[in-house]
Amino acid sequence: MKISTIIFDLGKVLIDFDYGLALHRLAQRSELTREEVDDLAYRDHSRLVKYERGEMTTEAFFSEQCEAFRFRGTPAELQEIWCDIFAPIEEHIRMARCLAEYYPVGLLSNISEAHIEFLEARHDFFPVFREKIYSCRVGCVKPERAIYDHALERLKADRFETLFIDDLEANVLAASGMGWQTIHLRSDVSLKHALQSYDLRGV
Repeated sequence: MKISTIIFDLGKVLIDFDYGLALHRLAQRSELTREEVDDLAYRDHSRLVKYERGEMTTEAFFSEQCEAFRFRGTPAELQEIWCDIFAPIEEHIRMARCLAEYYPVGLLSNISEAHIEFLEARHDFFPVFREKIYSCRVGCVKPERAIYDHALERLKADRFETLFIDDLEANVLAASGMGWQTIHLRSDVSLKHALQSYDLRGV
C-alpha cells in the first residue's frame, strides 16, 4: 500500500505522560484527601473535554479546577503542576524526524492550550511537523470525523495513502473507517517494526 502522508498522535506516541504525578502534587496542596482527588479526577472529565475542545479558556479552566479540587494555591501554580507530567519518547521522535525527510508529517492530538504551550516551549521537534492539528484549536476531538477531515485538508492528503499512528483503539478505528492506513501503538507494539511493514523510506 502506497503511503504519501504520515500523521502522528502526540501523547503516548511521541511524548509520554503521567497524570498521577500531577494528582500527587495536587493532593499535597489540597483540602481533599488523595483518594478524593483521584476520585474527582477520574470520575468527571467534562471540564477537561471542554478545555481540550477549546470551549474554555486556560484561565477559566484552572480557576474552576482550583475550586473543584480545593487547591491551596493560585491557578497559575496549579497550571504548572498540571503541565509538568511529560517525558519525550526519544526513539519515536527520531523516527519522526527521519520520516519527515521523505514525507509530509503531521500531528493530530486531543490536547489543551496549556499543554501545547508547555511542550512547544521545551522540545525542539515540533517544527518537523508540516501541520499540527490540535483539538483545542479546531473545536473537535478524536475520534470525531471532523478532526480527521481537518487533518486531511490541512496536509492536502489522500486518505487512502495516509498512515496514522495512535495509542488509542477508538481513534485508530475511526481513522481506519475513513480509509486511512493505521498503526495501533499498543505497549506491546514496536513502532519501528510497524513502520517497516509499510516499506517506508527513513526507517
